[in-house]
Amino acid sequence: MSAFRERRITHISIWINFGLSAAKIAGGLLGRSQALIADAVHSLSDAATDFGVLWGLRFSSKPCDDDHAYGHGKYETLVAAIIGLALGVVAVEIAHRAIVLIAATLRGNPLPPPALYVLWIALFSIALKEALYRVTMRVARTTGSPALRANAWHHRSDAFSSIATAIGVGAAALLGNRWVILDPVAALLVSAFLLRVAWSILRQQVGELTDSSLEPALCQEIIAMAQAIPEIQNPHDLRTRMVGRTPVIDLHIQLPADLPLHKAHTISTDLEKTLHHRFGKETIVNLHLEPYPS
Repeated sequence: MSAFRERRITHISIWINFGLSAAKIAGGLLGRSQALIADAVHSLSDAATDFGVLWGLRFSSKPCDDDHAYGHGKYETLVAAIIGLALGVVAVEIAHRAIVLIAATLRGNPLPPPALYVLWIALFSIALKEALYRVTMRVARTTGSPALRANAWHHRSDAFSSIATAIGVGAAALLGNRWVILDPVAALLVSAFLLRVAWSILRQQVGELTDSSLEPALCQEIIAMAQAIPEIQNPHDLRTRMVGRTPVIDLHIQLPADLPLHKAHTISTDLEKTLHHRFGKETIVNLHLEPYPS
């Protein structure tokens, strides 16, 4: 069911992005708005990342095989990292274009005034992409998909770039053409926010691709779960990582040397069940049992 919801929202996103791109290109060409044309390119990049998400969801859902004993979850992590990189590239391009327009305006080359209906296209884009962000993020939080979470932020970046367009067009329409410079100024501020989001996505996904550990608080919680079982002593050598959405936990525990094998197995199974209950039934738990003197 979760896989169906992930694919459904991504397919909806593809159609929305293609429709918005067509509307923005037509409105930008007819309404003399370079900002809206650039915004259309951003929407097309959203559609491209949607296809990437579908690819990641398809491969990451494949079961374990001889070549991938831990599953294919890192395909989705890879897609999320690529989306983060794409978001950073979009942010840099928005900043570059904004700086060029600001510099040209300061040199005495005023920006051409756009048609007023460009404002309505931009406002419609803001509302639609913000709604798409919220729906996509809701599905991502429910299913735990890192690719969907990154893609949701890409949708919001499109909404923010449309905000810059709306500010510029609205300022020109309501305050006069000399205020059109607010368009690139707002775009520059938006690009700084997008760069911050892109860096956050990249840092997390690259960390997972390079097998970074779970957060220290979660590691301490795992140790505490082991210590809560009376027979277990000195849990140590904890190693954790993520394979897509699946946590992997390796832990050494000590049990009484004279404990029967079936009892030791029962205790380790109890700990595994506790960890599965906390981190999800798909969690991979590897326990190494060591003896300690009675």
